Amino acid sequence: MKKYIYFLLLPLLLASCFNQPDGIGFLSDAIYLKGADTIYISLGGKAQTDFAWLDNSSLPCTFAIENVRDINGNRSEQFFEKFPYRTWKVPYNFETDKTEEAIMAKLVDMDLTPLMINSVNGQLLYIETTSNLKNPEDIFHVDVRVTNSSDSKVFSDYAIVKLGSEKRSYYISEVINGISVVNNGSNNFVYYDQINPDQPNFIERRDNIYADNGKEFVSIRKLSNEPEVGIKFILRMEDAKGKLFDPATYATYQTGTWSYIDVGINRQNTPEGMQVEFPITPWPAYNNWNDYFFNYLRGPTFNNFNFLDLSKMYADFQAGKIPSLVGPTAWPADNWANATAWFTRLRSRVRFEESGTWEMRITVPYTSLDGNF
Repeated sequence: MKKYIYFLLLPLLLASCFNQPDGIGFLSDAIYLKGADTIYISLGGKAQTDFAWLDNSSLPCTFAIENVRDINGNRSEQFFEKFPYRTWKVPYNFETDKTEEAIMAKLVDMDLTPLMINSVNGQLLYIETTSNLKNPEDIFHVDVRVTNSSDSKVFSDYAIVKLGSEKRSYYISEVINGISVVNNGSNNFVYYDQINPDQPNFIERRDNIYADNGKEFVSIRKLSNEPEVGIKFILRMEDAKGKLFDPATYATYQTGTWSYIDVGINRQNTPEGMQVEFPITPWPAYNNWNDYFFNYLRGPTFNNFNFLDLSKMYADFQAGKIPSLVGPTAWPADNWANATAWFTRLRSRVRFEESGTWEMRITVPYTSLDGNF
């Protein structure tokens, strides 16, 4: 189970209640932050550093960020601006947390700066609000004040930080588009187009999706910045002509699998697609299983083949033009004449990092809801 940022902040918040006692002691001039010389901040990410080396300074010492300077020596106010931040105070469980009220009870809202320091041990911490920082690739110098019963000193260049490149709004690990023909009670994925690391062209195809250049069967777009915190996710499964498969028929694939339906709330089936919501990002939410979360979602099941172009599919299969899980000798010569049904299925691993309204469109080839091919 991941350690949530709420627990990381507890020592920092509690330390703010500490009162420095009066007295005589020693405050070294050689205090420094242990670890790497330069801290690389991933925009939108979170991490913490090592602790301070106190060089036998009298305890307790208190730490505070005095200044953050840009390359020209000017104060960078963006590091001191507070931004709304929502995080977990109790781990999320998708099997029990089915309502917005149940989920919100496990969340806490705070206004926090992107970069903070643990006032007790000098550890630096940055959180997801770093997505608001400007000037990626720039270097900044962090000056820290250390105070104890003996003295109060500012340590210039206590840390040097370099901002990472612009952060992606979503990440793709896998998208698989499938058509299954049901024959003798078994599912046969006659069409199975895989975009995942197992394929030699994964990077190219994944980058096509990021570029939204229309070359792939999937399109992912941000439609608006609302909600400001959390996500509204719209899924459209379309036939080859762009007509929407009925969203009311979308369901988790089978028992023992999960889908966006299971990790979302407030499902609505609209003319724009199936819509679910969640009050925090990243989404699907972090817990002990969904770092590797697979969405297994099926579309409608049809008991006739009026809307599936089996003739074209068979010709393309024989010509080696169709990605399939059915082997060359397993495709029946009668072209599935005894099949009783067919359905579409989406398997994917996509993680959304940025709040707002997002749309995922999946185009299923060889299909036409008007029966004309």
